[in-house]
Amino acid sequence: MQDPRIRILGAALLSGAAWFSLTGAFLTLLWWAVFGRRTSIRSIRVFILILAVPAVMSIAAIYSGRDGISYFIRITSVLIIASWMYTERYPGELLDVGVFFGGTRIGFDLGLIGELSMSALQVLAWETERVSVAIRQKGNRLNLGIIPAVFSGIVIRQLQLAQERATLLTLRGYVRGGTHCPSFVSPPIDWIAGAFSCAIFLFSLIAGEFFMISSSTFIV
Repeated sequence: MQDPRIRILGAALLSGAAWFSLTGAFLTLLWWAVFGRRTSIRSIRVFILILAVPAVMSIAAIYSGRDGISYFIRITSVLIIASWMYTERYPGELLDVGVFFGGTRIGFDLGLIGELSMSALQVLAWETERVSVAIRQKGNRLNLGIIPAVFSGIVIRQLQLAQERATLLTLRGYVRGGTHCPSFVSPPIDWIAGAFSCAIFLFSLIAGEFFMISSSTFIV
């Protein structure tokens, strides 16, 4: 999907649809199979690790007499859509969308915050991969005993990098807002996919009785 406006709004609608009802979750997965078919998850092992937490919560819900299976399916759908949206993104798109919807002041600031956040996440992923490679080259395996020592350094480095960026923006005189002229490419398939995401969201609201979902489908 080339138009980030449709992609971001569509992802938000599909995530809401997947959460509001089980039917919406299945339709969201079907939408992804037709229009998405991409994900940032590179291996089955990573996919299993990502689903470990919702799986544990689902099992706990089942033992407590709640609908844990529905919860697991809906969370899985949301995670797949989030992974697809991350894979489709390009640098600067949040700034483009922010300025388009919010103007050159509030929209620019929100877009800049989003871009800095996504950049930090990408650097964090790269650093994590490099650390994993280094551990394997030393003949060791990543285990619970070394995770705090390894990843605390990565987090500290990210905090230092954030401070450096803030200092750089201050030195360049940034206060608020900015000039930016976004441009978008919107092929027909993007509009079709966006229309289907809206339809799925509305159908999910109806299937979920307009937010009046049984408390048994929620885990607090």
